[in-house]
Amino acid sequence: MQFTVESSTLLHGLQKVARVSPTRSTMPILNHILFTVKGNTLSMRATDIEITYTLNLDVRGDEDGAVALPVRLLQEITNELPDTELTFSWTEDNRITLSTSGGTYKIVGRPAMDFPEAPELGPSNNLEIKSSVLKRTVEKTAFAVSKDELKPALLGVLFELKKDQLRAVATDGHRLVKYSTRDFVSPDFEANIIVPQKFLSLIQSFLDNDNTINLAISEKYISVSTENATIFSRLIDEQYPDYSSVIPATNDKTVTMSNKDLVTTVKRVSIFSNRTTHQVALKLHPGYLEVFTEDPEASTSAKEQVLADYDGEELTLGYNSIYLKDMLKNIETDKVVFRLGSEIGPGLILPEVQAEKEELVMLLMPIRLQA
Repeated sequence: MQFTVESSTLLHGLQKVARVSPTRSTMPILNHILFTVKGNTLSMRATDIEITYTLNLDVRGDEDGAVALPVRLLQEITNELPDTELTFSWTEDNRITLSTSGGTYKIVGRPAMDFPEAPELGPSNNLEIKSSVLKRTVEKTAFAVSKDELKPALLGVLFELKKDQLRAVATDGHRLVKYSTRDFVSPDFEANIIVPQKFLSLIQSFLDNDNTINLAISEKYISVSTENATIFSRLIDEQYPDYSSVIPATNDKTVTMSNKDLVTTVKRVSIFSNRTTHQVALKLHPGYLEVFTEDPEASTSAKEQVLADYDGEELTLGYNSIYLKDMLKNIETDKVVFRLGSEIGPGLILPEVQAEKEELVMLLMPIRLQA
């Protein structure tokens, strides 16, 4: 195998594909990228078994071939090179020489046959969706995905594909987001699928607001393709919990306030919160609320007031400030609405007015306040 490529072109490609490679793995081959040269096309493929990313680059090919090369070493050397031509030469014992006008670098690769085979999608349904719609759906939900590997169903976003609606749900057990858009049509295919958060993060670079994305969905896989790249992901084969049963329908206490004022207040007060719990409290009074925190271990505390439209009984709720700020960032209206039931029950956080063709509902569980 031999080919020549601009170092900046290779680095740009590596930065994309290498995001799939696991940082830790019991399979050392997964810390490699499969390089395959055919004619003047270099195909780079990375995988963590669940997700596979293939990217094609234009190169000047001199000899076809394939070899698996270590990701980290390639990234480090190409990152340090100036913008120059880089020639790869391969020998039958998988030793690679990288040559520039100023030096040579030797790498030991692995046989291409050791690299996992590319997944086969099988019979699939093709679905077109506006990039802007998919991007917004991911942005509104993916932040709430769980990181607990003992709850595999919660490691992805639930997509409910309907004929005239797309609904996406994410939860980690402490917070939940349900986002629906009617700017979506799927007349021939309906399904409920759980899409891994990592796949959704990877396709963000594909989502240009002016184009349309084609999703191919089979029984086990989902994939998205552009002219030069394809990302495959295994769907999460688990039963998603009944999220509708935890969204309260009887929360009768409504609080409306400036979202900007609340966000900035929570940011300031949370600086003084406990570094482990990140706890802040919201105490509701007619006409205003207090946001306060105290950390006895560090002997720190803070308290501020925010004007609010509220005329109910006094109520004090504890929240994780990080979760609260994440949710408030997704409110695009000037005012945010809290619908509450009790100090120990889940609270709903909503925009004052829903955007056209959309519905956004966020749920946050309170935490027990320290004495």
